[in-house]
Amino acid sequence: MDAEKGKRLVREFLNVLHSGDADGALALATESPKLFIFNNEVPDGFRMLAGIIPSMFDGPPTREFTAQYVDGNTVISRITIRGRTKGGEEYQNYYTFFVEFEGDKVASMTEFMDSAYANQKFAPPT
Repeated sequence: MDAEKGKRLVREFLNVLHSGDADGALALATESPKLFIFNNEVPDGFRMLAGIIPSMFDGPPTREFTAQYVDGNTVISRITIRGRTKGGEEYQNYYTFFVEFEGDKVASMTEFMDSAYANQKFAPPT
């Protein structure tokens, strides 16, 4: 895959996915795409993630791509995601995504983040 094209496809895919548009994200993916969070597969992961993000944030989160690397059909992206939680707190977390393509379609995505920070920001009040 052409490096610039791969980087662009990841950006487009994450824009659609993080907007909450599960069908739009799935249209950019293979027939049976896989989502892994910390190497654990999430069943129907893209639909789940697209559904949960709008319920966590006051508005769509922003993404700052701090680095992208392409190796064959894999695009590795370092991203800072920012937003305001539904609870009114500022959110800024650091992510690494490994996105594998089949042709121009997302076949799988593995997401890594600071989960302790995310849990702190999104845990229900006790």
